[in-house]
Amino acid sequence: MDGPSNAKGSTYIQVDVHYDGMFSPIPHLIYYLNQKTSITDVDFGGLNFKEFIHVLEDVTKGKCPVVYYCLGHKSMRDGLTPLKNDDDYRRFLDVAHGNEGKINVYIDHYNDSVLDWIEEEKEEKNVDSESSDEDKDSVMSDALSVDHEPDEEVIPLTKSDDPFLNYISVVPRDEFVDEDDDSDNGTKEAPIYPFHDSTQKWDTMQPILGMRFCNPQELKQLVSNYAVANGFNLWYEKNDKTRLLVRCCKTSEGKAACPFRLWATWMSSEKSFQIKSLRNEHNCARTFKFGSVVTYSWIGKHFVNDILENPKLSCREMRDKVGEIFNVKVSVGQCRNAKKFALNEIEGSLNTHYEKLWSYGAEILRANPGSTVKIGTDTMPDSTIYFSRMYVCIKGVKDGWIEGCRRVIGVDGCFLKGICRGELLSAVGRDANNHIYPIAWAVVAVENKETWKWFLNLLLKDINMGNGAGLTLLSDQHKGLIEAVKERVPDAEHRQCARHVYANFKKKFKGAAYRKLFWRAAKATTVQRFEGLMKEIRVIDIQAYDHLMERDPKSWSRAFFVLDRSCDAIENGICESFNVAIVHARKKPIITMLEEIRRFVMDRMYCKRLKGQKWNLAICPSIRKKIVDKRKHLRYWYVIPSGVLQFEVRSVHEVYAVYLNQRTCACRGWQLSGIPCIHAMSAISYLNENVEDYVATWFTTEMFGNCYKYTINPLNGSEMWPSWEGQPMLPPKRKRLPGRPKVNRKKAASEKEGRHTISKKGAITKCNICREPGHNKITCPLSKEGPSTKAKKKKGKHVPDVEDESEFEIEEMDEVENEYESESESEIEELAEDGDEPDQGQVDEQVEAVVEPDEQVEAVVEPDQEQVHEPDQDQVHGPVVEDPAAQPVVEVEQRAQPLKRKRKYSERITKVALRRVVNTKDGCGLSVNKPVTLE
Repeated sequence: MDGPSNAKGSTYIQVDVHYDGMFSPIPHLIYYLNQKTSITDVDFGGLNFKEFIHVLEDVTKGKCPVVYYCLGHKSMRDGLTPLKNDDDYRRFLDVAHGNEGKINVYIDHYNDSVLDWIEEEKEEKNVDSESSDEDKDSVMSDALSVDHEPDEEVIPLTKSDDPFLNYISVVPRDEFVDEDDDSDNGTKEAPIYPFHDSTQKWDTMQPILGMRFCNPQELKQLVSNYAVANGFNLWYEKNDKTRLLVRCCKTSEGKAACPFRLWATWMSSEKSFQIKSLRNEHNCARTFKFGSVVTYSWIGKHFVNDILENPKLSCREMRDKVGEIFNVKVSVGQCRNAKKFALNEIEGSLNTHYEKLWSYGAEILRANPGSTVKIGTDTMPDSTIYFSRMYVCIKGVKDGWIEGCRRVIGVDGCFLKGICRGELLSAVGRDANNHIYPIAWAVVAVENKETWKWFLNLLLKDINMGNGAGLTLLSDQHKGLIEAVKERVPDAEHRQCARHVYANFKKKFKGAAYRKLFWRAAKATTVQRFEGLMKEIRVIDIQAYDHLMERDPKSWSRAFFVLDRSCDAIENGICESFNVAIVHARKKPIITMLEEIRRFVMDRMYCKRLKGQKWNLAICPSIRKKIVDKRKHLRYWYVIPSGVLQFEVRSVHEVYAVYLNQRTCACRGWQLSGIPCIHAMSAISYLNENVEDYVATWFTTEMFGNCYKYTINPLNGSEMWPSWEGQPMLPPKRKRLPGRPKVNRKKAASEKEGRHTISKKGAITKCNICREPGHNKITCPLSKEGPSTKAKKKKGKHVPDVEDESEFEIEEMDEVENEYESESESEIEELAEDGDEPDQGQVDEQVEAVVEPDEQVEAVVEPDQEQVHEPDQDQVHGPVVEDPAAQPVVEVEQRAQPLKRKRKYSERITKVALRRVVNTKDGCGLSVNKPVTLE
């Protein structure tokens, strides 16, 4: 087959696909603002309806919810047909083959009532044809061939139910007036042009003739989006407050090389900036560099959300993102200005956020009566008010904690990671399933004793705990928090997170032995067991023992915890879990963050209540899982009854007394956790009773239901919040700390560095000879060689010392001597073979005459002289004067060769010697330790 054929019966047809447009029923049904592509290389006869839709989606790069087809010579009113199933698809192929293998396909992206519009148009046609024959011109003739492309004379709609269509104005059908139709007074009504919709997606914006804008800036934004989305090199030929002329492809002469032209000015009849003239034609190629069209403000507006989530976004990263998202090349300077613009936009919105904090708090109190919302401010001498702190505790949450949670609360603070600076304080409880139960949260500028005391004071009032009697608090080792608990909650038990205690401990005392003994001591439930483990630590290092005892073991070891709290936790993991759950909210502005936290708690309480209603259990699932895990160790314990519900439970070296009637065990584990320990479970199993009957009531499903039976009432939108008439509140002032701001988080010593070998960072090196710290075997004073006195080489280009150079030159002189001796011996042997042996006395005299300058140099070289004289330049640089009387007259030409080589050898030695004389450190003397002697 040579190629696709359009003959009838062939499976290859030409399908013209119209997409990314919209249907409009006014003045007649049309499809406009669309794109068009043709498909000619697909065998449609071998496809079914679903496969045909997949082909359309691949071509249009989008979904095709509703598909219509129509012949080119028919109007949409008479020829538009839906394509819904395989039967429609077979008819579609038959119609295409009957039309010489050509057909139009239209994609309806918005699911409009196109068929209803067709019926209405047909009814109007019938009514108009009966009333008057003059109106036939306004109805499209069946025999008229039309091209279904956008019509410049069509008046777009002014209103629509679809939000995507809000950028055009709609005229009701009964109010439409044709331009050619004169009214009773003989005048024509002006057409209604669309308004620009700034909320439209940026890459779908297109200029439309007559479109109206609030100001020129809106039109410039549309022009920039239109240019970037399509790759047009637009530029402003005229650009001021009253007019705007946009052209395409600027030449070196300053003229436009593309027919595109947009002209816009202010309207005289209304306060709108309108496109008065538009020639939307291009014959240019795509460009990736845009001049004045893509400004830093345009980039900044598109990156406001990115910078809001990541204020530390670098300019180079922003440049790469701009190229990746918009396919545009921009400079780092543009990105730097764009980031400043975006930060200024965010700062302006931040002021609005803090101004509405009063209204936000009032809305919480309106929707949830009985809640607590406290806002603290700082008033400056000029009466300016700055935000200081805010506390939120909702009525339904605190009521659930009072009725269904144990009297154990974890408190912690975490940093805000977004544009808002400060810290978030939180109080988190434990529900009956041993999961987190957020109670209250607060935003403060800094975490210190004052803010913690303020937070605890409000918290204790909400939960009715007074001075903390019967309450247990878990926290880290923050000094301000510890002092605040001592002053405000003196009657409460204060536990410190053992993980933080160990993190500080291992900074000084590292090793697996310390780690193992510490965690055993922290988890020891009896004082005797704790003291035994601490003695083992004392044997290893008494300083480690003293360090732990100074940290008050009553706050981090189970051996000293208060009983009957049904919680043996030694770590503050519940607060860490809450901080992780809201980590993304902590990057948002303050009201957005508080709203996300409130919605998180509200949704969590609803979901937990539904989940608890489905449980057909006596105790919660996580508690039952703990009991199942403990059952695996029952075989290691032997039970001996001693009385009514009294047992002695034994293992190899351990014995514990269990009293089931009192629900106690000598190990204290049952009393601490509220869950039977392994010894109590052994005794309960000995009686063939159910272990779940001996679990504390705090872990029952009934208590779980009490936790979550209350709700958080929903809030209204921000536009419906109560108004606040007071003075507006400003964001807190930023405090810039000395030094360069840290970008990366400070990693703990226990965190892995991702290396293939262990890190020696922070390790103290010791000498292999004396085993003392502070030096190695090379610099050890006990080493036989002793410490090296050789100076370290300086960085950069190496300049040799005079001593090093002199040694090098002496070696060079030796090489020259050896070279000369080898050469002279070979030459003498050659002359001897010729029969012309030179006289030895003559040779010696010649050598002495040549080496005379070196004798003068030797007189100059005195290493110990304080004052060194510079040699005479005539002696150094002058020519070698030979005594004519001392030179024999050689008539044979071959005899002159050895003498020339000897002279050359003498000159080389002289140069080396003189270089040692002249090339000194200070340029005025020698720094060598011995004179030059030539033999």
